[in-house]
Amino acid sequence: MMRKTLTTVRLWCVLALAAGCATVPSPLDQGVAHYHEGNYLFAATEFSEAVRRNPRSVEAYINRGVARTRLGQLNAAIDDYNRAIQLDSDDPAIYFNRGNALIAAGHYGPAIDDFTRAVELSPTFARAWFNRGSTRALAGQSEAAMQDWLHAIDVESDPWARAAMRRSAGLERGAVPSAAGVPTTVATVAPPPPPGMATDAVPLPPPATLAATPPTAPAASPTTPQAVDARALATRAISRHLDGDRAGAVQDLRAALDREPDQGRRAAIEQLLQMLEAAR
Repeated sequence: MMRKTLTTVRLWCVLALAAGCATVPSPLDQGVAHYHEGNYLFAATEFSEAVRRNPRSVEAYINRGVARTRLGQLNAAIDDYNRAIQLDSDDPAIYFNRGNALIAAGHYGPAIDDFTRAVELSPTFARAWFNRGSTRALAGQSEAAMQDWLHAIDVESDPWARAAMRRSAGLERGAVPSAAGVPTTVATVAPPPPPGMATDAVPLPPPATLAATPPTAPAASPTTPQAVDARALATRAISRHLDGDRAGAVQDLRAALDREPDQGRRAAIEQLLQMLEAAR
């Protein structure tokens, strides 16, 4: 069954409007339309209405999770994916999307587990293989990361996506290999929320409802306003890089490095910064 879900692999917009038909679009359809326009707050609102109307709609929970990730509401997004998994535990796209939200929250171990589950359910899910490699790189597992990247490139059928993966993994001619590959999907790391918008993007361990056998999340370091600013900058940097703004990404990473007190996160930021600077 094809779902109207905003996966990070593809955005499906299935509108039930025939030409000249006066039927009012469903909240799910309106949410997808808002998402395509970049109106993530309106999209999340419509998906919330879809959830209210049908609390067992897997599509509504996944879509709201993707929209919330783009808003920086990572804990709320993870809650949505948890609920979607409770309703359908065999959909690899749900684990993939939750893994992306966990990366953005800095929970690399649980993210790796989610990508692993995604490729168990769909062995040719190239982006899940690649994002697992990127997460392993951020966790300091360089050799395992490269193995995942190479496997992702091998199973990816789209030549354009394959080329993007090779560039991100530092395998293009003249590129400098790096252990900090950047996931190639736009929703892997959400941009910071608009000014004035409340966010729950401060990294916290995933809720207890993560899965039937939830992975153990790493202990969160003490959170300070300075650290929150650093993580927002690092998040925006990766989003800018994926949008082609390498100079802006480098600027944000340098600023994040100045503000980040946690040594583990500083190491990850330094890896990303080295990769971007080497690609000049």
